[in-house]
Amino acid sequence: MITTTRLLAITGLVSLAIAVGAEDAARPNWVGDPQTPADDEIAVFRKSFTVEEEFSKATIQASGESMAVQVWMDGRMLLDLEPYDPVALMNVAGQLEMGTHEFTVRCRSVDGPSAFFLCLQLRSAEKVIQQVVTDATWQCGSGPATTYGTVDAKSLVDEKRRVAVAASDNYDQWKLARDANDETASVRFDTTPGFEIRRVRHAKKNEDSWVSMAFDSKGRVLIAKEKQGLLRMRLSPDGREVVETHTVEDTLQECRGLLFVDDVLYANANNSKGLYRLKPETDDRFGDPELLYESTGGVGHGRNDLALGPDGKIYSIHGDSVGLPADANDLTSPLRDARNGKKTSEGHLIRVDPSNGTVEVVAAGLRNPFGIDFNRQGDVFTYDADAEYDMGSSWYRPTRVSHLVAGGDYGWRGVTKSWPPYFPDHADNARPNLDIGKGSPTAVKFGTRSDFPQRYRDALFILDWTYGRIIAAHMVPCGASYRMMGETFLQGRPLNVTDLDFGPDGCLYFVTGGRKTQSALYRVQYVGREKQPPSQQTPQQIAREAFAAESRKRRAALESKLVQPTSEIEADMIVAGLSDADPWIRHAARNVLERNRSLATELLPAELNLAAKLEVLLANCRALRQGDNRAQCAGIESELHELPLATATRSQKLAALQCHLLLFDSTWVTEEFKRRSAKDLAALYPDPSFEVNRLLSELLVRLADGSVVEKTVAVMAQSSDPVERFHSLYVLRNADRGWTEKLRREYFNQLAAAKHFVRGEGMGTFLAKIREEAIEQISPKEQSRWRDFLENLSQPVESSAPKATRPFVRNWTVDELIQSVGTGKGDLQRGRQVFVDAACANCHRHGEIGTFVGPDLSAVSRRFARRDVLDSIVHPSRVIAPKYQSIQVVTSDGKTHVGQVALGGDYRSTKLRIAVDPNQPSKVIEIEKSTIESERPSPVSWMPTGLLDTFSAAEIGDLLLYLESDGILGSDEDQTREK
Repeated sequence: MITTTRLLAITGLVSLAIAVGAEDAARPNWVGDPQTPADDEIAVFRKSFTVEEEFSKATIQASGESMAVQVWMDGRMLLDLEPYDPVALMNVAGQLEMGTHEFTVRCRSVDGPSAFFLCLQLRSAEKVIQQVVTDATWQCGSGPATTYGTVDAKSLVDEKRRVAVAASDNYDQWKLARDANDETASVRFDTTPGFEIRRVRHAKKNEDSWVSMAFDSKGRVLIAKEKQGLLRMRLSPDGREVVETHTVEDTLQECRGLLFVDDVLYANANNSKGLYRLKPETDDRFGDPELLYESTGGVGHGRNDLALGPDGKIYSIHGDSVGLPADANDLTSPLRDARNGKKTSEGHLIRVDPSNGTVEVVAAGLRNPFGIDFNRQGDVFTYDADAEYDMGSSWYRPTRVSHLVAGGDYGWRGVTKSWPPYFPDHADNARPNLDIGKGSPTAVKFGTRSDFPQRYRDALFILDWTYGRIIAAHMVPCGASYRMMGETFLQGRPLNVTDLDFGPDGCLYFVTGGRKTQSALYRVQYVGREKQPPSQQTPQQIAREAFAAESRKRRAALESKLVQPTSEIEADMIVAGLSDADPWIRHAARNVLERNRSLATELLPAELNLAAKLEVLLANCRALRQGDNRAQCAGIESELHELPLATATRSQKLAALQCHLLLFDSTWVTEEFKRRSAKDLAALYPDPSFEVNRLLSELLVRLADGSVVEKTVAVMAQSSDPVERFHSLYVLRNADRGWTEKLRREYFNQLAAAKHFVRGEGMGTFLAKIREEAIEQISPKEQSRWRDFLENLSQPVESSAPKATRPFVRNWTVDELIQSVGTGKGDLQRGRQVFVDAACANCHRHGEIGTFVGPDLSAVSRRFARRDVLDSIVHPSRVIAPKYQSIQVVTSDGKTHVGQVALGGDYRSTKLRIAVDPNQPSKVIEIEKSTIESERPSPVSWMPTGLLDTFSAAEIGDLLLYLESDGILGSDEDQTREK
């Protein structure tokens, strides 16, 4: 939800006021090494800074251009970015305190205009109070860093406009429009500063709900009705109202895609199951629809949007209900299951030559991509859907924006609810550009034809039907593709947005509708004034765009081999592509390689750099699934063992681990390879990256490694991310080696706690299956004991002395506590009781007791020093993690509620559950999200002050000792330890 603008309401044809503007902030510079280090050489940058004022939020944004970047602060690594990673955003409030600090940034250049930027922003509740940005004051070696100009504004989205789903956002907001009519329809908007929104026309009673729109050559709006038929509307000269409406076609059913090429209309009619061409017969009517392409399959995730490609062909995007064309020229890899006789459910992009009806499959592996559009450079993009059922699991894939490269496979196979589950993201997939999160994608459109400020004319506007949002996906060239950042441009309630287009007046027009809801046509106009004309390009921008243009040419040259294969494979061209640092170029090269099995086999033992070697191995491992022989498998095994994975990058490790998974699934893998792999992979585990650990843990469990259980339980305890914890529970469910009594207790303790995770519809089923499979791994005589153990974990621990009855001891300070509790022996059992008596267990989990209202403290001592822990207890409101910040909610009946978002529940619930009493966190109230007028964070922690003031120094020492333990206290353990 946008919080930088006023909340505005519209009924009828009232024009809206302009939203309040966001604050300006200094932008960082791109910086680099004045010595211009060669590839693979490390350059080190440093900057000291002092925090002198209290803050409530601290975030870092950072990115490298043609540069791998490691960001360290005070000796702790915060970020590890590869050259083509998205812009990183990290909350560091819990790792930053008052005083002097130092950034150390270690950079390694690859081919291209190497530079990086970093911006640390400290905020109070209301404003930015301090920034640390890359500039000429940073040191590189013995001299200053070189600057290459300020970072593009579109690379730095203001915090208040970043794309996010708040706890109060209603997944079912569209239902508010289901029973509305032209008399009752009322929408509340949050708008971007400088823009005005106006409702142009609502759908009348006999006009159905609206699902798509397009402007014709005369500036008239064509609108498709959900059930059947097309409306044409003529606008007034100022675009503020509709002056005439006609039905121009009444046979085609649910045209989700409309495209004019000159005066000829192309329509993707979902329920008519085809792409149709309609030629104008008169000014008011079209001739009979001509079927250009007929598709098979269902209509749920069906035939969606259309776009005209730079090649003059019609591009049509389909969801995973639609069958892949059987006789089309397919640009995707010949090693895909769908091209080898296996039926798959996957969304796909086709292009149709309108002159002869020839069909080609351009890309596949999508779920339900609704919209497509081309940018100025001729590249096509879509916004793909998620699987809501999987929310909260480690195989959930968020809605995302992707550059649809020729031959791209994006990994989706339509196997939701299968068990074991299918993970759609693999190292051999085509690469996505921007993860958005939860939502329901509909149309997309570039702002190229708008009269908006330049940053919006280059943006891709994407629609989210579920949360009523229009998001501007800003992009800058990045090698052969683009780096993207999301900004919430407009949000309304209800605002079930279905399509958009830019009119001849340069304004954005969009329609709402779908699922029989009340529809309307809206107009968004830019009425602001840019403070200054666009500045000249910086040196970094000039170099980046020139390099990107050449990179796109290299990618296009490789992709041309997919469209018109030559009889003679250009091995040097392919090897150069496989060796490139750019993942989009490597993907294109491997796709060409997979069309030539003999070359792939020849390159297997060749001397190549690590990037190229991994692409060759992936191609050969993928071929094993299609029946290649044992001799080739032996060569793959040998090459995999020689890889220097200890020093490899994150993406290189993921590619190597994907090779292992593919090899293990073949019929040719040897037992000797498994034995060597178990040893090699165990040495890598755990890794700093969750994505790498996900695959490592899965492989090591399959290989029956004896150390994987202990390591994974430790990884789970140290993580504060519910998804990462869930994956540890999932992957260990079938582990049958390496368990001890203590590890079993900790595993089942975490499994019991997982019921508090916020979830999608499937999470209950997932956890039940994990529980049963985990218990089945235990000997039959022990199973009932562990079932009882799980049951007992849900029972609360009683306090021996309520706080109200405890005498005051002292108003402790952090310094006093550090001096008082640092020596002597302590009692873990008494520390555990203090944890309960101080009401810590009401909100926090540690070991086998407590809950998850606040952060899990089970591994707090592994992440924070003793002083940091004490400071957070004594000063609970100094730094509050956004996840645990209390909120103030105002409802339409005028009531105000303040509390903590409650545990558990479904992401899609229509009710907001908040706990309003810190002493009774299990007591919650439920608020209908449809009644919420406003929500804002509270600057005061839910955790009260003075929690330790009724305890002695010895008792507090015992509490710290307990927090520094794993919290799993067996009766046979020695309960006394050194403090």
